[in-house]
Amino acid sequence: MEAPAAIGYRMKAWQSNGYDGVDGLSLNVVRVPPILRPWDVLVKVQAASVNPIDTAVINGYGGKVLNIMRTLGRAEQGIFDINQIEFPLTVGRDFSGEVVALGKAVKNVAVGDQVWGVVSPQRQGSHAEYVVAAASNVCSRPANITSEEAASIPYAGLTAWSTVVVSGLITEYTAPRTRVLLLGASGGVGSFMCQMLSVWGAQVVAVCSEDASDLVTSLGAVEVLDYRNPETKDLLIADQGFDVVINAAGPDDLDYLQALRPWMGSSYITLSPPLLRNTDELGILPGFIKSLKQVACQNVSSLSEGRAYKWAFYMPNPFALKEISNMMSKNKIRPVIDKVFPFEAAPDAYTHVINGHARGKTVISAQ
Repeated sequence: MEAPAAIGYRMKAWQSNGYDGVDGLSLNVVRVPPILRPWDVLVKVQAASVNPIDTAVINGYGGKVLNIMRTLGRAEQGIFDINQIEFPLTVGRDFSGEVVALGKAVKNVAVGDQVWGVVSPQRQGSHAEYVVAAASNVCSRPANITSEEAASIPYAGLTAWSTVVVSGLITEYTAPRTRVLLLGASGGVGSFMCQMLSVWGAQVVAVCSEDASDLVTSLGAVEVLDYRNPETKDLLIADQGFDVVINAAGPDDLDYLQALRPWMGSSYITLSPPLLRNTDELGILPGFIKSLKQVACQNVSSLSEGRAYKWAFYMPNPFALKEISNMMSKNKIRPVIDKVFPFEAAPDAYTHVINGHARGKTVISAQ
């Protein structure tokens, strides 16, 4: 099903024609994506965020796994030609906007609805004027936030939910009995997790830059420590009083495993698992095998002390997306935006994310 004639058949999209980073991005005029499945939703994008995964993908990160996912996605549509599936590549995982067309099986949203959502990795992304997403990854957005604020939430929020609930086994019922050490609390995912855990009643001790201390305190952390202070790590390790350590700051720092309570079912969770990096370097099967060996070996070591080592990453979850919407509608969680860039300046938004030390999310506004 083509896009409705009223919106035209061409659009602008930021695309990469090779893994050349920001320098390889170009603003192209392309076809408006058609609705190919009965559960597809076509959305006119009002805003989209730039996530660290976006800046990594345009440099080739995860290319081998993502190409397999794209091939399988094309096969689902009855397209079995695997040539020329990689480029041009439009990235961007989440968005807010207005529904302009629907597949015949879509029931949860209607044309004209203001929505937010996430695009599956095998699809062309949201850094474009229009995007197609599965209806299960789209829902009505909270009415009490702007489109730019709405665009900052879905990917970070679902990653946070996956980390806290799926990997951390923390719920709103168990959180009041849980003490969490959160590394990287001022970033896009970290700032959301800090709020969600605090709203549920967990005791959150946060580690971030000193200049982000006031922000993170306002998000609910009971204590905020400066990661640049050489005494911070030693103090936290000596504490040995945490049920969960979440590393949302970047590369693993396994020293923090020692900050966990021993023999109490405690967990260290990293948001930077080595899986995609290993498959990029070694290929799919050898990369998977190496990754499984790494997590197994780490757990043999840590479980001998009663501590678990886990991975976390974004996972689609329609229930969680609705729960996040409910929490935001009730003002229990607020968007944290570092900077908004106009659509025409998308490469500057990517550069801003690459430079790091953001306080919340970076957003592209298409309005």
